[in-house]
Amino acid sequence: MNRRLALALAALFLAVLPAQASDEGSWWNACATNPVPAGAVVHLTSDRPEYFIGENVLLHFTLENAGTKPFEASFGSDYRGSPRHLRFHIQATRADGIVAADPYPHAICMGGLGGPLALKPGEQHVSSLPLMRYCQIEEPGTYTIRVAHDFGWQEGERKRPVGDIQLAFRAPTPEEAEQVVARMEALSDDSNSSWGKPSKDYADFSGLRHPAYLEPLLRRARMGEHRALEGLEEMPSSEATAALLELAGAADANLALVAALERRLPLPPENKRFAPRDDFDPLLARRRLIARSWKPEFAPAARAVATNLLTRSDPALVALGALILRDIGTPNDAKTLFEALDRALPPLHSPRTKPDDNILDFPQPVRELVEALNMLQARGFALGDGLSGNGQILFYFLSLAGIPPPRPDSWRQNFEAHGVSGNYPLREAALCSIPVPPPPECFPFILHAIEDPDLGVARRACTLAGQSSDAQFLPPLLDIVATEHHEWLLHEATEAATQLHAGFPLLAAWADRLNEEKLCYQAFDTLGTVMDFTSRSGGGRTDLPRAERLALRRAWKEFLAIHEKEIRAGKRFATNDPAISTHLFGRARYWNLPGGTVWPPQTAE
Repeated sequence: MNRRLALALAALFLAVLPAQASDEGSWWNACATNPVPAGAVVHLTSDRPEYFIGENVLLHFTLENAGTKPFEASFGSDYRGSPRHLRFHIQATRADGIVAADPYPHAICMGGLGGPLALKPGEQHVSSLPLMRYCQIEEPGTYTIRVAHDFGWQEGERKRPVGDIQLAFRAPTPEEAEQVVARMEALSDDSNSSWGKPSKDYADFSGLRHPAYLEPLLRRARMGEHRALEGLEEMPSSEATAALLELAGAADANLALVAALERRLPLPPENKRFAPRDDFDPLLARRRLIARSWKPEFAPAARAVATNLLTRSDPALVALGALILRDIGTPNDAKTLFEALDRALPPLHSPRTKPDDNILDFPQPVRELVEALNMLQARGFALGDGLSGNGQILFYFLSLAGIPPPRPDSWRQNFEAHGVSGNYPLREAALCSIPVPPPPECFPFILHAIEDPDLGVARRACTLAGQSSDAQFLPPLLDIVATEHHEWLLHEATEAATQLHAGFPLLAAWADRLNEEKLCYQAFDTLGTVMDFTSRSGGGRTDLPRAERLALRRAWKEFLAIHEKEIRAGKRFATNDPAISTHLFGRARYWNLPGGTVWPPQTAE
């Protein structure tokens, strides 16, 4: 899976705020405190004054201390998970006033490293920036390139320095396009970036979006050149889509290739997850690509690609086949999806038993196949009365999730046949089909499922137990809190026990686990509820030594023993209560209180 694919998938499934930089109103600008220093100067250069459209243009952005005093500038925390440094703001304006579009609007950022950079008088710091990852230059002409950075400085009378340069771009002929691609092939993919120093030219095929590059890239992609696919993936034209369809129809079609094709398919309007948003649209770049590159007549060929992928052994390829049918499939494709689901389910017998296992969703490709079937159901597909195969039974259970009772007579029969002894996806799906709140006749099933060896099934059962309002579920829920190690199972069991008013026994169970390093912080989420404040924000240390954790456990067990009667009566303790000692929390946890105060008060180490 290439880097752009990873970024595209992140944009689909991660709910993060954009960290896109601008020279005005950015998050970094809002957090800046230091004034713009005197003597801060910016120089902007490039390797050549003229380029073909699509070439990798490196802008060398140099911050120089031309003054007489040292200063600090912030450059870090702006890159990981993004196709570019997000704190740089780059704009390319053609001589006629046309501004080049941003190829990655709402690029996401998962953090980064880097503290303040100190520059002494006469020192420089260079950042080499790939222009085509900031500006989608598609038309020839002379462009004025403007580059700005916040540097962690707050503007006042003195403004932050910016860099400007004029570059000429011209469209390549077919012969010149071939030469550009050949030159790029000879370069390394490594950006060879050294902190503070200019980079040498390197290959970046993602900028080869001009139509002149289609044939050179397609010819190389047919021969298995994976880098050529990067250019085709970004090319906004129906011709590029036709090329990707051709390549994806081959027997050896790979993951990156099919993912590049799937990005061009129309987003299913039935899925609210893909609905446009006015304030922040993480799929804006994809919508632009679809508008310029998809034609309805491509659908039969794309569905044929999906049908082929569903027969493959690689779960990731099967998942992509399902996503294609999610986007453009018809009710007639349900049979093919169920056949793939039947093939995917039998191997899934091994329960999820480890603390780091994913118990929040079905494994790939089951989740994608179910999602595709949901879309087909919205388009008119209906599951018949006669269920055939594990795939149909799984989907039958899931289709009942959230539907109020009553249940058809066949439901209990299927539940008893598959919801207890089937593989874990079937057992979990069966629990999803139980009405909310669960009727008493389902309590035995839920009690049995709480002790299921699969932690995902047990988690689902905990949710139902909390919705039952029945205290008989408290002992097994508290047993989970006392013995299990999976964070999400513990969270669900704790939430369910809280709904059932577990009170003191739940506090005692979590106090016993304060000696466990990986659970100490989570334990305080519950133990902190004895305090008389509503804040849930704060922080703390997760790397406390064992002796410190044992001391916290002793302090809490003593506190709970002394104040058990009061706690059972519902007392919550104010921060100034004599019964409360900072030794109950130590360095493990603190809370942010109204008015900007922190409790317990934190001391510098």
